[in-house]
Amino acid sequence: MRERLRFLLLYYCFWVVVFLFARILFLTYHIDETKDLTLELLFGIFYFGFKMDLAMAAYYSIFPFLWVTFSNFLNKSVFQNTIFSYTFILLTITNFIVVSDLEVYNIWNFRLDSTPLKFLNSPKAAYISLKNSPILRLLISYIFILAVGSIVVYRIVANKIYDWKRIKNFPFIIYGLLMCALLILPLRGGWGKTPLRQSTVYFSKNAFANASALNAPWVFFSSLLKKASIKDNPYIFYPREMVERTLDSLFAKGGTRTQLVNHKKPHILLISVENLSANVLDFHYNGEAVTPFLNELKGKSVYFPEVYAASDRTDKNVVSLLSGYPALPKQALIEFSEKIDKIENLSSFLSKNGYATHFYYGGEPDFLGLRSYLFEGDFEKISLKDDFGASTGLGAPDSLVYARVLADLKNLNGRPVYTSVFSLSTHEPYSIPVLGKWNENSSQVQYYNSLNYADMSLKNFLEEAQKEDWWKNTLVIIIGNRGHKWPEKEDKTAAFRVPMFWTGGVIKDSRVIHKVMNQSDLCATVLGQLSLSDSPFKWSKNVLDSRTPGWGFYVFNDGFGYIGKEKVVYDNVGRILLQGEQGLITKSLDRGKVLMQATYQDFLNL
Repeated sequence: MRERLRFLLLYYCFWVVVFLFARILFLTYHIDETKDLTLELLFGIFYFGFKMDLAMAAYYSIFPFLWVTFSNFLNKSVFQNTIFSYTFILLTITNFIVVSDLEVYNIWNFRLDSTPLKFLNSPKAAYISLKNSPILRLLISYIFILAVGSIVVYRIVANKIYDWKRIKNFPFIIYGLLMCALLILPLRGGWGKTPLRQSTVYFSKNAFANASALNAPWVFFSSLLKKASIKDNPYIFYPREMVERTLDSLFAKGGTRTQLVNHKKPHILLISVENLSANVLDFHYNGEAVTPFLNELKGKSVYFPEVYAASDRTDKNVVSLLSGYPALPKQALIEFSEKIDKIENLSSFLSKNGYATHFYYGGEPDFLGLRSYLFEGDFEKISLKDDFGASTGLGAPDSLVYARVLADLKNLNGRPVYTSVFSLSTHEPYSIPVLGKWNENSSQVQYYNSLNYADMSLKNFLEEAQKEDWWKNTLVIIIGNRGHKWPEKEDKTAAFRVPMFWTGGVIKDSRVIHKVMNQSDLCATVLGQLSLSDSPFKWSKNVLDSRTPGWGFYVFNDGFGYIGKEKVVYDNVGRILLQGEQGLITKSLDRGKVLMQATYQDFLNL
């Protein structure tokens, strides 16, 4: 009996050690962030994370504990092979999650959940997107960990079970069931009334420290289970009356409007540049400007420096930009085809008002889940990766896409045209068809090289466009699709700030509009210039309306940022402020919570 009980304890401890090693590996892989942690934070990571490790080890141990309890009724070889196979398969899956999680956090700044699974619809594009990741290093780590783990598993299972002798069923079955019952304690995270949640391990205002305390397999499997249900709003903070009152003040309108466009029905050319962060403007690397053309364009256009992307992912931001609809904290709205057709799209709205509508994207639509959304948008012409011929990285380079746009706009048939262009060259893996300005191989420098190429491509495109007859009747809008972590800023909201420029023949005067706004405000703001109703876009505000307050709001994985008079970043998992002092930002925090609650509820009601 003792060897069986000892085996159960050893088996459980094996998984605890595996998860402890995984946490050490995570901290080592992200050494640049780890070295900035204090000893107190490092202690907290292991102290608070240990509870989640114990819980996950308990989940993994349920079947072996039951199997050992009734081992007398099984053939020894069958029993031994079953335990070994179960453990090896689980170790293989766990190892894959742990190693994948290392780079997922590096790219998206959150621990691995079910999000990457959506990109399996386009595995080739997903692979290319990750090409800049240290795949060889990750693969070697995976093989090494699996090999060492397999040896340990074999020694634990084979060596310990081989010499077991048959024992009486009773009282061992009672002891075995009692051991199984004891697993409930770590499963729940202790004796408390509240079961273990992700927020249980959050202990600091330091987002990286909280993320490091999480158990990667626990987060992944938990997200899979939660993804199946989206019926309830997890962001209920205030009563409905307060929510409605706050929304009325946030979306107030009816003041005097600034008119920037001197044409009643201009052509509209919207260019969304991937990963164009406002931080990169005027930024110099090794003494040279990364985006020299856009730096100059600030003084020759209407420049909006305080625009905030709706979220941290392109597939979320597409809907916010083209439909004026808020992003969801975790999922992307385009994943829900049954809800997409219930929201308005700028393309379909302009089509009803006499516009021809075109869409250009050099990549694969399935990579971002764009296909159904584009068709719901009633675009008359959709040009995608296969329509451009050549490609680098994920798809056609910017210069090739712009060349096609120029060629197509030569054939205008008298109707005003709304053209939406989504660039791709500045998306990971930052593949460009020219030699980069800086001859360095780091991902950061390759990102700067891709921005420099995108900047040059935009310059060439606009210079050619100005020679065309349609230019004098055209509004050109250039906006960042999402922000980026580089160049780094201490202000957490800076990673979500994107620039926007209005230029073209219908813009006569250059100026700077300092009003804080959302990426989703583009729809209402453009329609205001055309004297069209923005009522179908209730979550979009016209920032050129003097009565409309200036504020920005974005979401990330289960949290939000609100930018008003004060800047607030709130993590809903741990219910903690990541930026802002509680006593100083009460009003901004309330507004952010109201928006989080109301926008998600509106999504559920679609």
